[in-house]
Amino acid sequence: MQHSIDGIKIDVQTIGFNETQELIDQIENELRRLLRFRKDVVAADFYFSEDGTNPENNKVVRWRLGVPGNDLFAEARSGSFPAGLRDAGEKLRRQFVD
Repeated sequence: MQHSIDGIKIDVQTIGFNETQELIDQIENELRRLLRFRKDVVAADFYFSEDGTNPENNKVVRWRLGVPGNDLFAEARSGSFPAGLRDAGEKLRRQFVD
């Protein structure tokens, strides 16, 4: 499903479940947190899925940021989608500094 925050196009893809308002709110919070460090984001794509191999760490979050030049990408595995979203966001933030 597509959303928009501050002119940034957001695409959310969930595999095997429907997105909830709580998940959308978490996405918005994490994206706003990253926007404090980088203002030239034009798009953000989020992919959420479950991997059945490890029930304690089976939530997979993939996050792509559309920025001028090469897009940035991060992936995280966690026990919950909000934790995975935060982990992926931290990986993206570190790419800003490098």
